[in-house]
Amino acid sequence: MSRPLDVRPDLQGIAAYAAPQADAPVRLNTNECPWPPPESVLREIGARLRSSALNRYPDRDAIRLRELLGERAGWSAGGVWVANGSNEILQTLLLAFGGPERSVLLFEPTYAMHGHIAQVTGTRVIAKDVPEPWALDANEVAWTVSFEPPSITFLCSPNNPTGGACSNEVVEAALASGPGLVVVDEAYGEFSSQTALPLLAAEERLVIVRSFSKSWRLAGARVGYMLAHPWLVEAIQVARLPYHLSTPTQVVAEVAVEHATEVLSTVAEIVAERDRLAKELQRVPGVEVFPSEANFLLFRTEWPGGDLWRAMAGRGVLVRDFSAMIPGALRVTVGTSDQNATFVETLREVLSDG
Repeated sequence: MSRPLDVRPDLQGIAAYAAPQADAPVRLNTNECPWPPPESVLREIGARLRSSALNRYPDRDAIRLRELLGERAGWSAGGVWVANGSNEILQTLLLAFGGPERSVLLFEPTYAMHGHIAQVTGTRVIAKDVPEPWALDANEVAWTVSFEPPSITFLCSPNNPTGGACSNEVVEAALASGPGLVVVDEAYGEFSSQTALPLLAAEERLVIVRSFSKSWRLAGARVGYMLAHPWLVEAIQVARLPYHLSTPTQVVAEVAVEHATEVLSTVAEIVAERDRLAKELQRVPGVEVFPSEANFLLFRTEWPGGDLWRAMAGRGVLVRDFSAMIPGALRVTVGTSDQNATFVETLREVLSDG
């Protein structure tokens, strides 16, 4: 289709982010929780929405939600910021601290949106390839940061798509080796025992980013938040939009945090199911599965990843093709026990038929 006006030259040739959203009986491709929030929580959300003043602008600073999240993390509400998904947090950080003549450092393979948002904000991307099994070494991270100090270093822990978490020694090495921000993306943090939170009080340039889309069962609500020192929250206000977080979004998130025990009750089940699924995959001939501390597993076969993805999708099972990033690799979200069983059975059938 012809266009009357081109986008910025530096955006030409950059592909839009796209994860297939096909309608399939078993959808294990986007790392959502397989269960909706509890009915009691949904009822309370509905009741609060009915009494909300939707004809008025929302609380611009989401004060109540930030207080709840601060209490949960043991952190000052002034050091909490909430947005429409963790990607908006990343974008706001890059708008404020990235941009022309600044750079971000990524350790590949990692979450594609880190580099994508950096490019969209005009920030130069420095990508450091990490060899398999993709474990970050503190000395190597320190050297990389110090060689060409970036404005922002991204560390994804647990890492998407590989599943491994980085140690706090790695985070400390990144902070000690350059003057920029270190952003630890903990979108899958509730599934792991590793977190950078113990470092936060002593590190004024550390940002921890989290999401409601995975463990909180609220991917459709689009809620993400960051934990940082209050100066950083104040600094990014210049780049955020006014009234960016709607009243319904705030209500949904507030109720979820108030009922955190109920909402997060499925985390332990997903972790147990993840470990069981990993063992099942290890029994499938021709499949190599990698350790994970998230709610997904990366696996690899001798098939071209695109071919295997299409064969699985054709049989009603959606996974995610990562073969362009890691040859032969695909990623499967941990679903219910029935969904996981269907996935393994379908994978066996496809590989044996091929």
